Amino acid sequence: MASFGLLQRTAQLPLVEERPGCSGRCVPVVHRYRRGACGGLTTTERRRGSQQPRQAASTDMVRFEEPNNTRGSRKAAAGPAVDKVGVLLLNLGGPETLSDVKPFLYNLFADPDIIRLPQVVQFLQPVLAMVISTLRAPKSAEGYKAIGGGSPLRKITDEQAEALSVALAAKGQAANVYVGMRYWHPYTEEALAQIKRDGVTRLVILPLYPQFSISTSGSSLRLLESLFKSDRALKQLRHTVIPSWYQRRGYVCAMADLIVQELVKFDDVAGVEVFFSAHGVPKSYVEEAGDPYKEEMEECVRLIMQEVRQRGYQNSHTLAYQSRVGPAEWLKPYTDDSIRMLGRTGVKSMLAVPISFVSEHIETLEEIDMEYRELAHESGIRHWGRVPALNTNAAFIEDLAEAVLEALPYVGCLAGPTDSLVPLAALHPWPEPHLLHPHSRSHPRHPRLHPRLLHHPHPRLLHHPRRRPGGAAAGIRSGAPRAALAGGDVGVGVDQERGDVERAHRDAGDHCHSGAGGVERAVHS
Repeated sequence: MASFGLLQRTAQLPLVEERPGCSGRCVPVVHRYRRGACGGLTTTERRRGSQQPRQAASTDMVRFEEPNNTRGSRKAAAGPAVDKVGVLLLNLGGPETLSDVKPFLYNLFADPDIIRLPQVVQFLQPVLAMVISTLRAPKSAEGYKAIGGGSPLRKITDEQAEALSVALAAKGQAANVYVGMRYWHPYTEEALAQIKRDGVTRLVILPLYPQFSISTSGSSLRLLESLFKSDRALKQLRHTVIPSWYQRRGYVCAMADLIVQELVKFDDVAGVEVFFSAHGVPKSYVEEAGDPYKEEMEECVRLIMQEVRQRGYQNSHTLAYQSRVGPAEWLKPYTDDSIRMLGRTGVKSMLAVPISFVSEHIETLEEIDMEYRELAHESGIRHWGRVPALNTNAAFIEDLAEAVLEALPYVGCLAGPTDSLVPLAALHPWPEPHLLHPHSRSHPRHPRLHPRLLHHPHPRLLHHPRRRPGGAAAGIRSGAPRAALAGGDVGVGVDQERGDVERAHRDAGDHCHSGAGGVERAVHS
């Protein structure tokens, strides 16, 4: 079974001017183009299409035909169907009232991507979820009570959806934007039902996690795949996924804007420690399951601080991980330990930056604003500030709109027979020099694809020399052909056999990585 799984980003930092077109068996055809003699685009037209992706994303009709599909040709001759674009925003969800806390926690802990049990005891997951949610609900409810009696996540995500719809319309692209939550209303199933009722023909799936993790974006995409496979109408829905976007120029600059705005409020700006606090995940997710979250988080922080320093602020910074639960070891350094350590070293001013969250919720409003602020003062840190979440920040929403427009030309690009719901396209055996990531050109032994190619990490590209073969999606299986996209937002899951991984190394080398995201802090502990 293939998966929505580990796909990489649509446009990321740094940008390039050209974007390769789809080279798969199904060819996107902009109606004003003439067809070649064999039913495909001519070389000149294909090049022109790759240089003008925005036209296919905005006002032009795009249809996808298999060259030998006469049935499709007859349908096209009868006239194009109505093109209706939808965008599905994925988020974790949160309890809106105190009475919602326990069932929300049950939904959370019943997810095998949150609590990973050995296969032989997976049947105990519902029982374990009930026990944990019952025990944690009272303390978790205290946290939600402290921030007003419920999570603001749904309200903010709805506002983000509305702002994104307005931004797309301003760019000439009409689109319905939907919200699908993983563990609370509106559930992903509810969003898909509305998408079907509205007759959406092209869908861009956009998780609101800047970085990818198997526990956040991965969990939502696994659920989506299951829902698509079980619904005949959804199987016909052309779609693409933007699974992470932490490298996008717009996102990086929006974060830098907010940091600088808060930095200048301190009396001693140069002495402020910029403290990035990200949601943690168990260490085993990274080392055993191949979760790329840590790698992507570190790269994200590097890019943001690079931008901040280019604006003249040379502050030191720290990255730490919060919200660990249970006795297992999580990603280090822990946020609380790091705050104590910085206090001991004489830091007197700290600016907290919630890095894996794009919306205010319990982990920013209660854990950071209350718990960690108090801990900072106890540790001798006298001056405290906190960067707000992006929410509906204009630059952030503008960048999301750009990401959607850049993804649209690649909706439904297929290559070869596959049972995957996530379309595939062709893989260049080895990337040309101009397609390599600029930061890796001087390291030919460890090349990385240019961000424009990080749309789709296919299993062949996802394996990293420091990761266990076949572990990048923690059990997400892929039965799709070994083909991958060079320039589109589509891909498959990554649980491959060792032989596939070895062949991947020979064919494509060890490059590409995915993203991770934060989790709504459901447990107040």
